[in-house]
Amino acid sequence: MHLRQPGLLLCVAFVAQALSSNAAVALEFQPGIGLGLEFTDNAKLTPDNTVDDLIAVTYVAANISENRGPLTYQASTSLTKQNYTKDSFADQRYFYLNAIADWAMIKNRFNWTMSDQFSQVPVNALGSNTPNNLQDANVFALAADIKPRIFARHDLSIVPSFSQYYYEELDTDNKQYSLAANWQYQATRLTDLGLSLSARKIDYTETGPFGRSIEDVRFLNASIAFSGQRIRSTFDAKLGITDVKRDNGQKTSGFVGHLNWLANLSTRSQFLALISTDLTDTSTAGVRAITDSGTTSTAGESAAADSDTTSTVGGGAAVTGTRSGDDVQITTDVIRNSIIDLAYLRKDASLDTRISVRYHKVAYSDNPLDRIIRDFGLQFSYPVTQLLTSSTYINHNRSKQLDTGRKDKTYTVGGNLRYDFSRKIHSLFDLKYREKESTFAPENYNEFSVYVSLVYGFGDVVRPTRAGVF
Repeated sequence: MHLRQPGLLLCVAFVAQALSSNAAVALEFQPGIGLGLEFTDNAKLTPDNTVDDLIAVTYVAANISENRGPLTYQASTSLTKQNYTKDSFADQRYFYLNAIADWAMIKNRFNWTMSDQFSQVPVNALGSNTPNNLQDANVFALAADIKPRIFARHDLSIVPSFSQYYYEELDTDNKQYSLAANWQYQATRLTDLGLSLSARKIDYTETGPFGRSIEDVRFLNASIAFSGQRIRSTFDAKLGITDVKRDNGQKTSGFVGHLNWLANLSTRSQFLALISTDLTDTSTAGVRAITDSGTTSTAGESAAADSDTTSTVGGGAAVTGTRSGDDVQITTDVIRNSIIDLAYLRKDASLDTRISVRYHKVAYSDNPLDRIIRDFGLQFSYPVTQLLTSSTYINHNRSKQLDTGRKDKTYTVGGNLRYDFSRKIHSLFDLKYREKESTFAPENYNEFSVYVSLVYGFGDVVRPTRAGVF
């Protein structure tokens, strides 16, 4: 693993503390350490000649945050080591960093935001998620949010930003420069209207696989926005058009937009929905970065808050998320990224329920990687005692590669027990069976795994190689 730019914000939190006059008042530091053991009967996720292995996982982590004063920040970092005791793979080390700092240089008028995320992402979105299919990725972003004084009930925001994307193996490293102007008008006490204009330039910094330079790209977008709050629901929507042009003269344009909706069906249940379509680049669609609004998000991020790793439903036991890894293959293409994400959540006195459905279509401008992904997930969490919680989960994922006709189906069923020894110490025992059926026979596999972990403090022991494919 090459730790090029392993985290340009690793020390931002400490710098922020030094610069903020009242930083020590609300400073929170949480260390974490964990141990885990996983037995798998198919360590290499192969259809034949399967080998079992016992994988020892060790983990150290920390979270530091400051949420008061003009300078606020949060940084989470971890270092995980995996030891394959039967040598299915060489020992693996994974570094993770997610940090963001916000400085209100002039309160309510001028903000600086800086973020950095370093993680491992798949090289091939359709390949088995083993150590051989992961690469280091880093995204650094810096943005300013300028808010001139105008009329009452009107807000104007001007956001220049810079971001830099790095991928360990793929020839897609790039720098991005953008400028956005956002106007918002409070039409009523509970309804806002808005208009956004933005321009973004992608400068690819490496040559392609055949030694040729990659054509730079620029995006222009204009959109109108609506948001509001009702007695039992909230929503925000944006409708617009994006124009894309490469330096070689290639052009495309089309409709873009999204609708986020949250409805409180009762005091115990919620319905969440995201419908979106966008013309963008694959790095922005697949990796977290600062957006034109100056905050951090992922393009196409689900309003249903699907998790690529272990998650907690309703404060109960940790259960496996419903998404099957990064759906977007990192390339130099312009893509049409369309998502429908629906989730139903219910929290009863003794049972938490989550049902999620997801449809995702990705259309590439050049590479024959167009595909449709469908996800269905069902999760239950049941508190056995005050300290012991059980959960079960079922997931079905289907993908179809439109240009080649390749089809993949992944089924997962599992259950776990979580025991809280104290406020800071907890343990997890997880049983899981998963199976993949593909028209590309080398990708077929089935696997049974048993996982147990013990964690003190911040975070959870997770296996990065299993983070996305269930």
